[in-house]
Amino acid sequence: MRILSRYIVMEILVFFGISLAAFTGLLLTLRMLQLTSLIINRGVEIGQIVRVFVSIIPTFLEIALPMSTLLGVMLAFARLCGDSEVVVMRASGISLTSFLRPIALFGVSMGVLGLFVSCVLRPWGFESLSRALFEVARSKSVSGLTEGVFNKLGDITLYADSINYQTGDLQRVLVDDKRGEDQRKVVIAKRGKIVADEKTQTISLLLAEGVAHERQDGRYVKTEFDSNSLAVDPNEIKNEASKGLAVRELGMSRLREAIREYKMVLRSTDAETLEAFGEKLSRGEVAKKYRRAKIEFGQRTSLPLASIIMAFIGMALGIMSPRTQRTWGAGFAAVLGLAVFIFYYSIFSIGVALADSGAIHVGVALWTPNIVAAALAGILVHRVATERWQSVSEGVLQGVLRLAARLRGSGRGE
Repeated sequence: MRILSRYIVMEILVFFGISLAAFTGLLLTLRMLQLTSLIINRGVEIGQIVRVFVSIIPTFLEIALPMSTLLGVMLAFARLCGDSEVVVMRASGISLTSFLRPIALFGVSMGVLGLFVSCVLRPWGFESLSRALFEVARSKSVSGLTEGVFNKLGDITLYADSINYQTGDLQRVLVDDKRGEDQRKVVIAKRGKIVADEKTQTISLLLAEGVAHERQDGRYVKTEFDSNSLAVDPNEIKNEASKGLAVRELGMSRLREAIREYKMVLRSTDAETLEAFGEKLSRGEVAKKYRRAKIEFGQRTSLPLASIIMAFIGMALGIMSPRTQRTWGAGFAAVLGLAVFIFYYSIFSIGVALADSGAIHVGVALWTPNIVAAALAGILVHRVATERWQSVSEGVLQGVLRLAARLRGSGRGE
């Protein structure tokens, strides 16, 4: 059995590696299409785009691991069934329950790997992504400017006669600030400088010896100044994916502290305005941050453990008779496997959305998909192991045919 278990695991690893590479490549390609505008329209360097890609790989792995586990196990058993190896094993007195040990070993290994990705690599990836996107914003705010041309920085239009790209110094500057709905500001200055603070991730435009023309409450206001400062929102320059990533960037210990502090703040007073992490927030905002922190913590544990369940579902879907495989091939089982994972992830995503809105409890939202998938895995494995179904595909087809026959019979009866 050790030799057999080792043989099955090695067979699974081959298809798992192929599936993981395919899914990760597909997800990266889709994100590449989204980031094309950064390269073409915003003039971002290729090296910076590579840093962004490296940072988002852990988020792809979090989804690709359970999906690849399902397909890897399923395709491995489909290959064994196609070459009649499973038939020979069963004829030799080896039951399908004997396969549960290597499947459980592989599933647990993928679950542990998924936990490492979710709890360690994913927060690092989001933190690195935030830094990379801020670097894009900082470089775009200086190197993306052109002398003697009106440059767009979000809702700010900036003109400078001359630009020092090494120091960020500007000469003879005009700024048109359209960020306010009820007020607009036009600033003219002799000198300017773009300063970026990586620690606080803020970009400021420092102006000297100028005059500001503003419209405030329908009145024209003119202000002369020796020095002035305008804050530029990096999110106006960065990709939209960089917004709202603070919770995702936290490590597990820091995330637990955040959950405890939000909970303590909510219980401490009945005041409408509360203070959490140095911010003055309304009770509703603190409650929302608390829910999102709990969702993030639960997601890092519930989604990786789906790999264990998907391994058993993949085994049940991969078992089929040679006749069934010749008729339908492994493609039908693969379609069923993808349908199962899409159904699982749809329930998971809907649960996260409902939990974020406060409609249902976070634990119910995050663990219901795993419970449903585990029940499905138990049913499928039991039916295939007891040979009530020769294969899941045959069982599904028989069920569809019986349902169609009943519908035809009821139609004739009417």
